[in-house]
Amino acid sequence: MPHPFSSGPGVTRRTALALGGGGLLAMALASCARGSDTLPSAPGTVTLNSDNPTWGPGYAAASAVLAKRIGYEITSRSVASVANYGQIIRMTAQTNSTTDLIKWTNGYRLQDIARADILTDLSDVWDDVTERGWVDPAQRESFSYRGKPYGVPLYKSYYAVFYSKKAFAEHDIAEPTTFDEVMDAAQKLKDAGITPFLSPGATTWEAEIWFMQLLASTDPAYYQAVTTNKASYTADQATEAMDLWSGMYADGFFSAPDVTSNDLPGLVGKGKFGMMLYGTWFANTLLAAGLTDDDIGFFRVPPRGDAEPAVIVESGSLSVPVKAHRHRAAVDVAKNWLATDVQTAWVGFLGDTSPNPHALPKSNLVKDLAKDVARVRPVELTRYWEASPTPLVEGNVQDLGAFMVNPSKANGAATLRSMENRARTEWKTWNAA
Repeated sequence: MPHPFSSGPGVTRRTALALGGGGLLAMALASCARGSDTLPSAPGTVTLNSDNPTWGPGYAAASAVLAKRIGYEITSRSVASVANYGQIIRMTAQTNSTTDLIKWTNGYRLQDIARADILTDLSDVWDDVTERGWVDPAQRESFSYRGKPYGVPLYKSYYAVFYSKKAFAEHDIAEPTTFDEVMDAAQKLKDAGITPFLSPGATTWEAEIWFMQLLASTDPAYYQAVTTNKASYTADQATEAMDLWSGMYADGFFSAPDVTSNDLPGLVGKGKFGMMLYGTWFANTLLAAGLTDDDIGFFRVPPRGDAEPAVIVESGSLSVPVKAHRHRAAVDVAKNWLATDVQTAWVGFLGDTSPNPHALPKSNLVKDLAKDVARVRPVELTRYWEASPTPLVEGNVQDLGAFMVNPSKANGAATLRSMENRARTEWKTWNAA
């Protein structure tokens, strides 16, 4: 999905507390909260606060099914400024100005507001949806804080490789099934004058994409350890992954730093595109741009050597504030959000995969990848942006963006040292809070 927060320095727990104390921004946010309709919505509806106004039709499609199931629909409200969304939620969720449901993220960003005691424990909801087979129980941990879940998956996206079927066919490249075959494909594309990998992110959140994928492909257990303060960023696994990334740059496998994902449809048309590692949510954008399943394929990044198969997962959270006006109804919506018929309507709009393995989008582009994941059952890893405390992740992503501008082996080692130093500081702050 388009990133839920700005690419610059994000809202931390500490800055949120500072904002709550006063100042011009706090006044502006309070004014925004007062200016919106925060009273209970019409009978038969619950309100949802979101930072994505383009999802309105999707919420409406899912709501039509929810209304038949439980008699309640979702009325979605979007905050115009994505940059301010986090601050507004933190403030209004503690008051009677809150909506009944909120869109948030999972992982440590969810933990950050869950430990402020503003969200409802959804343990009973998870027990119910798990028993019904509407969700993989392994996902529960990334929506939990101290063993209690405070949200259900709003959506689910995988990170995998888009590729040009035309380029692969013209240069006799088969869809890779091993990591070495991915590198071989990149070399063949380069030799043919085609950019092997479109790689945006030198100044955005996207700088995390290749770093997290190379760690996941090298050693998924290490990825889980380093993102939860159980391993060092200067460990051998990180050095190996960073050296590989640097080597891929040296081999000319990546696009220029100023190329963005928005350039992809045009590059496909010009025959100048080979592959791009990105979230499955981007498939709908490509299809809307006129590309079809005949133009673009999708494959999961294979593991390196004898590493266990792993895939990066991005997900959002549907959470219920403690002060929700229609609290019981909101919990009921959360319980039914993952129902197969509701999810089928929802992913029919998104064109993406679903937390419910029985709900599949219409496009074969994403459907085939979902089937591959169900068949292989790789280790599912929380996306880096949500996998550690926010100040740590956002600082490290800025370091990774700087590395992309100067991707030398020496700079890779310096980047890991900087990330490790930041980790020591930020984990200490997180654990002390």
